[in-house]
Amino acid sequence: MFAAVVLLLPGFHVRAADSPDPILGTWKLNLYRSKYIPGPAPRSQTRIYRQTPAGIFCTIDTVDAQGRTQAPIEFEEKYDGKEHPITGSTVGDALVLTRVNDYLSEATMKHAGIVTAVTRRIITDNGKTLMLIYRETSSEHPVDNVIVYDRQ
Repeated sequence: MFAAVVLLLPGFHVRAADSPDPILGTWKLNLYRSKYIPGPAPRSQTRIYRQTPAGIFCTIDTVDAQGRTQAPIEFEEKYDGKEHPITGSTVGDALVLTRVNDYLSEATMKHAGIVTAVTRRIITDNGKTLMLIYRETSSEHPVDNVIVYDRQ
């Protein structure tokens, strides 16, 4: 049902086989359009997706709510449904990615083999907006964020 709703979003379309991946580029956090539950939101965050010979590499730079620069989170995007290492994250050490289509993907973050967070990533508005629906699975500290980024 969710995929059907996503297909109706404005700007949602299918990418030609020879077009670059729509995730490539720099994305800046839009705090005004984002929702952090329970919070606090970071002061800023930038996600950079770049093409490498091995595929796509992601670097996430964050300044937390107190103004401290965090260690970057880094990972290779491999949409094969297998665990791959992620560095710099306090939530997990491995990431499992699956691509639904060029504009929709899903991620499962794990720590020591246990699922700690799930994310649905949606690119909308003709490739201008990136939205992450991010949930941490801890029953003690549940997180339910909708994080919006603008293409730079």
